[in-house]
Amino acid sequence: MMNKIILMMSLYTASNWCKAQVSIAPTGILLDQQGQGTIYIGNTGNQIQEVRIKFLFGYPGQDSLGEIQMVYGDTLREKSHGLGNSIKAYPSAFTLQPQSQQMVRLILKERNFQEEGLYFSRIKISSQAAVAEAGSIDTATVGTKVAFRFEQFLPVFFQVGQPKPVLQVAPQSLQSDYRHGALRFDYQCNSNSPYLGLLRYRLVSGLEPSSPATVSGSLPNQDKNTAWKEMEIALYFKGNRRCLLDWTDTLGSGKHCLELEFHQGRSDFPALGVGKVPDYRGKVHFELP
Repeated sequence: MMNKIILMMSLYTASNWCKAQVSIAPTGILLDQQGQGTIYIGNTGNQIQEVRIKFLFGYPGQDSLGEIQMVYGDTLREKSHGLGNSIKAYPSAFTLQPQSQQMVRLILKERNFQEEGLYFSRIKISSQAAVAEAGSIDTATVGTKVAFRFEQFLPVFFQVGQPKPVLQVAPQSLQSDYRHGALRFDYQCNSNSPYLGLLRYRLVSGLEPSSPATVSGSLPNQDKNTAWKEMEIALYFKGNRRCLLDWTDTLGSGKHCLELEFHQGRSDFPALGVGKVPDYRGKVHFELP
């Protein structure tokens, strides 16, 4: 009976306990020109945590519906775009006392890249509550306990030279589920770098419809313009991506236009620079009954 009670209590409290016991900062790393970087791992809980750090090649792709899906095991692209086995973490295994923090140094030991580009890998950080030593276990209260192991992933990049990401977006593939704010588009990164940037968009009502997704300049200012909104975006290689936009639920019937812009650069990687001019600009005209 004791075993069942402990198991039920463990499952009952899992929703609270399963909140990340280990915090990581920052959430993405751009190594400096010496191939070095630093992350900080903290234990925000009240239990001792065992932490392990490994590296693996992976990147966000998408499934047949355009939803983001992580891709692992792509050995061909790992050879041309990955950091290889020379990326190391020091320390790579340690324990964290409650409410404590550990600094981890990242070092890319070999940097023999032949072409300019933004090379990358993924950091896998595993953590779980430390197992009590055998002599410290109270045999009178031994029962079934559920152990949880958490795995968190974050990207790590190393830039060679000053590559300029080249993004192509196929205009004819821009489609929207206008009532639900879903956008799909084909893309291709024609450089040795992923495209880390921002998707900016706004809605304008009361315009005459034209051919879908025509590329042109900014729309004229009108009273019904919504404010520009933006979302971070990471595009690797090529594919078809579906993005959920922050859409108004009061969009009424009539003629509307969705204006899109892709800008290079993100606040979490300021050293990569920010593009002042959009790399792509397009419009999607539509009408709701």
